[in-house]
Amino acid sequence: MSTASERPRPIDGVWGRDLGDEYVFYEQDGDKVHVLNGTAREIFLLLDGERTIQDVVAALARRYAVDDETLSRDVAETVAHLRKLRLLRD
Repeated sequence: MSTASERPRPIDGVWGRDLGDEYVFYEQDGDKVHVLNGTAREIFLLLDGERTIQDVVAALARRYAVDDETLSRDVAETVAHLRKLRLLRD
């Protein structure tokens, strides 16, 4: 489970393409492709190793009329999913 002070970032060796409303990843060996929907795309693009998870929640709160509790849960779930796909490192 993620903590608000973590600063995850994309792993090396994964090539991605931003398609505007989604993000497509190709693993280095070319065997797997992952597609993120628009919301996951926004979260992923904010995870740069400089921002904390709480910074990401705050940035999204400025853009959308969603309460912090919901945003925090959604960001934590997305980060966990990206880790499961091995697209993030701390």
